Amino acid sequence: MTLYNIPLLMVLSFLGLTLVVGLYGTRKAITFREYAVGNKRFQTTTLVITTLATAFGGGVLMRELPCIYELGMHHIAYLLICVTNGYVISLLGLRMGPFMAHLSIAETIGSVYGKCPRVIAAVLGICFSIGVVAIQINVMSLAIGMCIDSIDPRIVTIPATLILIAYSMFGGVRAVTVTDVLQFITITIILPLIVKFVFVQIDKSFLEVALLIQKQEKFQLRNLFQFDQKLLKAFLDGLWYAFFLSPPIIQKAYMASGPIQAHKVFLRLTNFNIMILVCVTFISLFVFVGAPALPATAIWPYILADMLPAYKGCVVVGLVGMAMSAADSSLHTASIIVSHDIVETIRGVKGVSYAHQLQLAKCATLALGLLAMIITIYYPDLFALSNFALTFLIPFFVIAVTPPFILAVFGFRGSTRTVLIGITVGILVYFYSERWIEPDIGISFRFFSLVANGISMIAAHYLLPQSADKGWIGCNHQQKRMQRLIRAFKKYKKSIDLE
Repeated sequence: MTLYNIPLLMVLSFLGLTLVVGLYGTRKAITFREYAVGNKRFQTTTLVITTLATAFGGGVLMRELPCIYELGMHHIAYLLICVTNGYVISLLGLRMGPFMAHLSIAETIGSVYGKCPRVIAAVLGICFSIGVVAIQINVMSLAIGMCIDSIDPRIVTIPATLILIAYSMFGGVRAVTVTDVLQFITITIILPLIVKFVFVQIDKSFLEVALLIQKQEKFQLRNLFQFDQKLLKAFLDGLWYAFFLSPPIIQKAYMASGPIQAHKVFLRLTNFNIMILVCVTFISLFVFVGAPALPATAIWPYILADMLPAYKGCVVVGLVGMAMSAADSSLHTASIIVSHDIVETIRGVKGVSYAHQLQLAKCATLALGLLAMIITIYYPDLFALSNFALTFLIPFFVIAVTPPFILAVFGFRGSTRTVLIGITVGILVYFYSERWIEPDIGISFRFFSLVANGISMIAAHYLLPQSADKGWIGCNHQQKRMQRLIRAFKKYKKSIDLE
């Protein structure tokens, strides 16, 4: 084995270890509920790790690093707003008590608004998940191609995809969680290594880096206090992602033992998100100091140009690990939606499992994984695939599901008609924003499609005739008890701080 095959050896070793660890979770027979959300006895740290690994796919590092390099402080501000997504979900988690026995966000939507909204949420959730899996497979191929240019990336990408399909299919959420822990450990080792390598590569002290960055207009802190088009765009885009509820992320909340643990998981997730953001920012700044005039497409080739093969192996292992951790969770979530929400809606029987539900979930994992892989083979352009997913598949799910879900969590009980009106108005506002407003002024107002959906639902509820069981409900006994405990804890913490 020559020196230049070291990255390939490292990737193959990592994939082999991932397969062994993933299949380790399949050694025990499980029920469908265990396959879907586990035994709901996961440690908080484990849930934080698997959620973090799911949230940070391989595309995050490859996409955000060039954006910080090009846009500077405005994009950093945008990312800081984005990381509040974990805090938003933590607040929702506190009030999810009535829905903690559910297996998916589509089931929650259906329990409140009826069959039709559940089907819409389920179908859009499946499309969302397939899009995410396809993007992550493409990211793996791109990362392997950048770091191991001596082979066809598909030689490694296809086995990697089959591995994540295998352990997701046989082990369910347990295998996904165990492999996410492994992949997260890999990521936490790799990211600091990249920071160190790029810093050493520029051959400057940290003080010199700070002085050079301070002289660059786009990295000036005062940009955050000057209201202009760039800042407005960063703010509105950040708000969109702050209220971004993805199926695999919300699935982690259903894995928690209760609302308190769900709240803790996503609150801690916010802190870890900030730490990862700091690492990505430092990499971008160091690359900018070393080569301030690079085009976006040349940033990663610049980072990898002088790397030793072992370092390149670390980078590709990290990117592949990040991509796999996002893909397996999305694939698992889609299989649960197919075997639970879609089939339960067709059968018309709620809350009753059927004989072959577990087998159907496994078959769905296999079919959806292979479909995502076929999509990446026929559409290998990562930019085109991401653009389609970010323009249609993902926004449609967020617009259709996020406002009804948030309102349901806070006690709103609407009719099917109410939800359909809200979804229609939200999608129309989104199309109007993307078609006419953004091309003219360069700013997307898609966040207001969420607001329009929520306002339309409430307006439709009060303007149209409703049955007696619809409307706002108060907190139940469990929620009131949790609120008292939280207030008592905050009061106790404040008294300790004063002392």
